Amino acid sequence: MRLRKSKNAAQEELTSLVNEGYLYLAWLKADYAQKKADGTFNPELDNKLYSDAFETWANTHVIPSLGAIFPTELERNFFITPQGSRPDMSFPGVDQRWAELREIAVMHIHALQKLLENNLDRYTDLPAQTRLYVEDIDSFQKVRGVNPSMVAGLLKESYLDLPEDTIQMALEQILNVSFHKKDWGGEINDLYTANLTVNSGRVATAFLLKGNGLRKRVMEISDCGKNGDQLVRLVDSPASLFVVQFVGEISQNVIKDMQGKIETLKTRGRPAYYCIMNGQDSARVLYAYGKLPKFET
Repeated sequence: MRLRKSKNAAQEELTSLVNEGYLYLAWLKADYAQKKADGTFNPELDNKLYSDAFETWANTHVIPSLGAIFPTELERNFFITPQGSRPDMSFPGVDQRWAELREIAVMHIHALQKLLENNLDRYTDLPAQTRLYVEDIDSFQKVRGVNPSMVAGLLKESYLDLPEDTIQMALEQILNVSFHKKDWGGEINDLYTANLTVNSGRVATAFLLKGNGLRKRVMEISDCGKNGDQLVRLVDSPASLFVVQFVGEISQNVIKDMQGKIETLKTRGRPAYYCIMNGQDSARVLYAYGKLPKFET
């Protein structure tokens, strides 16, 4: 059976939900301690507040997400009925209902964490879509923690002012490519490697790289060789994933052209995918792996 979302997306979603659970638990403890110290704790009102907050996390956030990720009810049932403290346990020195809510939260958080750690591998990952994004590539997994706002200061009108060779060497280091290919006009790609992984499997990948030597904010098909022949040569590479990278914006015509070329490869029985890395995504990847020394403060 297959996951209903990609494994990468499921991991991110479950991790976020586990973190939400721990934030709820921290708030539950801190709010209770403060109110007990102030003498303002109201068992009826405050326990309802704590219970409602837990129900929102569990029933509104977690359970729908489990249904959207996993193909069976197993994980949902595991979360709903976690193993833990006996219902007849007593908690001396604290409000009993508050302590029960604390224990319930701990049990459910631990159950969700177990699902995150153990159950995703029980199922087959979703097949890769025709277009991948940098977040979908396991070899760039650190980029998932870098939001666009984190690199906004490195860009000027969506432009990352770095030369192609700097981008290439950074990608080679990230992907553990030991050979640095020199740039020349007749090459079919700028970087080729079988070290890149997607869905935990290695994928032969060819890159077309463009740095600030283009001296334009938007890359068009005409900027990819004569009549776009660089794109033609790129998909002639012995690869399954084709990455078009530029330090600025990449025009919709380039994207449409790549989409068409990839679909043509698929009709011939070849597994084929493409990824577009514009200036923002280039900055996010390099930032995630500490490859932007020029911009470090």
